[in-house]
Amino acid sequence: MLISRKTAVVASVLLVAASASFAQGKEIPVGVFNAQTGTYAFGGVPIQAAMKLALEEANAAGLPGGNRFKIVEGDTAGEKGQVISLVNQFAKRDNVMLILGPTISGEALAGAPVANELKVPIMAIGSSAGILATGPWAFKIQSTPTDFMGHLGKLAVEQLGIKRVTLIHDQSNDGYVLQTNALADYFKKANTQIVANEKFVSSESNFLALATKVATTPTDAIFIAAPAEVSANVIIQIRQAGLDPKVRFIGPSTLGSAGFVKAGGKAVEGTYVVSDYSPANPSPMNQAFVKAYIAKYKIAPDNWAGMGYGLAQVAIQAVRNAGPAPDRTKIRDELAKLNNVPMVLGNGTWSVDAGRNPSYGGVLLQVKNGSFVSATP
Repeated sequence: MLISRKTAVVASVLLVAASASFAQGKEIPVGVFNAQTGTYAFGGVPIQAAMKLALEEANAAGLPGGNRFKIVEGDTAGEKGQVISLVNQFAKRDNVMLILGPTISGEALAGAPVANELKVPIMAIGSSAGILATGPWAFKIQSTPTDFMGHLGKLAVEQLGIKRVTLIHDQSNDGYVLQTNALADYFKKANTQIVANEKFVSSESNFLALATKVATTPTDAIFIAAPAEVSANVIIQIRQAGLDPKVRFIGPSTLGSAGFVKAGGKAVEGTYVVSDYSPANPSPMNQAFVKAYIAKYKIAPDNWAGMGYGLAQVAIQAVRNAGPAPDRTKIRDELAKLNNVPMVLGNGTWSVDAGRNPSYGGVLLQVKNGSFVSATP
């Protein structure tokens, strides 16, 4: 059978188009949502920025089958209702294959049950083990409070020689409650006296009564677990109430934020923080991240930027492992298999136990001259 020149040309064009389409692969929609506004924006903004950077880098490096991530963004505003609405929107309207975020345990505990019901994998930031208990489609990047706060307790007892400690926390946040309880358990086992355990709500702004009580209670250290700017405000008011300058401030990774240092100024100098991440980590992987983050956002990454980037690294690995034709179930299955993943947090390796609880070690930092430096001897 003879083929006309015109037919041959058309066939050639179609073949080239088909080859180009195959090379380009398909879009993999990913929902990315964190608190871009509201109380937890100090963490949500750098988390989301770093997540996007990691996804863009993965696109540039190439995914199996020539696939590409399509980023669909949302702002949770730190509100549980907004989280639930966005999970529904991502899953039903945007047909995402994976959701990254939200920023805190309380948000995740609201959104994870919905993601499980809709059978879309979600990987959250929060430390609460309750996130995993919502079902097999829910994952988290952060270590449990018991695992993580042990690093801070050890620093306080063994390095700083703390004999008496005052605990302060925001009782409206499940994560802060769990962190405080975990540290209290550590101190009790170490025979460190807890002289006071005070609670407040971060939506308040006048902490004069609390500050006066804490400042006049004999103690060696004050632990505070609350949003970054709120913690800075509380510390300022405690110092203004006449705190003995020898008393140390210690805190969880919430305080490992540029917003904490900016809001607290000289009042937060010397504060010790157990962090998930340090930009000073000399590993080539981390230094490449630091360089890329500064180039894109004109600021060095803080703890929360590192958290967002580390989470995205783990999620991207799951998508790669899912192969050239990923779907929600394949990605979920690969997330469930992941272990010993190289990433930028802690000691550089994200591991999980039999209950899917992550671990990566802690980084001990101290605020000096308006910056975070290593607190290890």
